[in-house]
Amino acid sequence: MRTALIGLPQTGKKTLFSLLTGIPYQHLLARSTDYHVGTVKVADPRVDRLSAMYHPQRTKYAEIELTLAPAPPTETKARDQWLQKLKDMDALAHVVRAFADPAVFHPAGSVNPARDIEQMNLELTISDLALIETRLTRIAQDQKRKPDPDRADEAALLQRLKPHLESGQPLRTYPWQPAEEKRIRSLQLLTLKPIVTILNTDESNTATAPDDPLTCRLNAKLEAEIAEIENPAERAEFLAALGIREPALHQLTRLLYRALGYISFFTVGPDEVRAWSIRHGATAVEAAHAIHSDLARGFIRAEVMKYDELIAAGSDGHKAEVHLKETGRLLLKGRDYVVEDGDIVHIRHSS
Repeated sequence: MRTALIGLPQTGKKTLFSLLTGIPYQHLLARSTDYHVGTVKVADPRVDRLSAMYHPQRTKYAEIELTLAPAPPTETKARDQWLQKLKDMDALAHVVRAFADPAVFHPAGSVNPARDIEQMNLELTISDLALIETRLTRIAQDQKRKPDPDRADEAALLQRLKPHLESGQPLRTYPWQPAEEKRIRSLQLLTLKPIVTILNTDESNTATAPDDPLTCRLNAKLEAEIAEIENPAERAEFLAALGIREPALHQLTRLLYRALGYISFFTVGPDEVRAWSIRHGATAVEAAHAIHSDLARGFIRAEVMKYDELIAAGSDGHKAEVHLKETGRLLLKGRDYVVEDGDIVHIRHSS
């Protein structure tokens, strides 16, 4: 689950990356042209609630690998390397400046979030068009030597993608037919990747956000102030005074997670409460494999509890489980059961 944090200079990328990963901001400043990699814990109130019920020795949240990319280079070779690095990612997170501060320069001379979003989208679109042109040329050369119907089908698909990109639309919005996307997946086209847009605002918070469920607003400066409050009670009091339920960073981690196409299921007990990551639509045996390959090989059945039902059954985890079992709500599922987000799963397996 790899996501790249991208954006123009002076957008607040380093501040956000430091807040999300815990890597010191000064370390990022000292090596500003490097690619920095860190781990982001996905904030999940359900994990907190389950931990309060089971009092485990360990609590583990779902995690995302986040790469801080430098601003797009202007030199051609470095720019190609920058784009290639993005192709290795599963998703992109674009930090856009939406705050006004005369002390912080803007490379375009003014703050204009819509313009900056369009500029980054154009960058990614041009990269995809260039790659498609290169691939079409290669296919044409290969077809002259030895015609191949599969290559001909790929070329026909690429020709259909070109006008979609040329109209300014990302490939995420192309009306894909079954198996088409799989045919060109190896090209790692950038506009096909999910992208989260992060508007870094100020106190006025007047920036207009795109009409997109993968867009969020946050004030990185305020988030940094919140993170500096170590006492949980004081932090909660500070948030309440601002009329905020939780830091926007927590919402951002869940948004990044959702953009990657993942859901969480949980395992619970006195040793550990843990969120496990699986693709949306994954089966029980795939969930078992996420825990350990031996569980998948020896899979017998999955015992499933629904999160809301467990919570409603009481504050003691063990007693709540017993209650669900006695009332027939501890569900026995086979290997093809499609795991739902929030399921609490125990895998029965042969040793």
